[in-house]
Amino acid sequence: MPSEVVNYAYRLRRDNPDEFDEVWCVFDVDEFRDLAAAARLGKRHRINLAVSNPCFEVWLLLLPLLRRHVPHYDKAVVDFADYRDGVPVACERARRLDPSGTAHQMNPSTSVWRVVDRIRRTHL
Repeated sequence: MPSEVVNYAYRLRRDNPDEFDEVWCVFDVDEFRDLAAAARLGKRHRINLAVSNPCFEVWLLLLPLLRRHVPHYDKAVVDFADYRDGVPVACERARRLDPSGTAHQMNPSTSVWRVVDRIRRTHL
């Protein structure tokens, strides 16, 4: 459940206060019913959320013509090297779907661009 993931992340950061600059929870909406509770907990405990609705593949599908470019795609085995070149375009497309990065109830949507953007800015 998303709220359990957020609570775990909060406890991890609370128990290790000098270990983290930021904390992110990344999950799918799938069939979870406690997404609103997870969002409230995240806001209260300063835990960032990257949510894909209905599933993480929404993020991957924002890369152009996924199956044509990655014919061997297997949901159970995602190799970042297959997607690396499309990350900037995918971030822009995801922003267009959900500019705030908080419209988790919108289907399709993904706020994975938020965590990817932070990683890219930190490592540039």
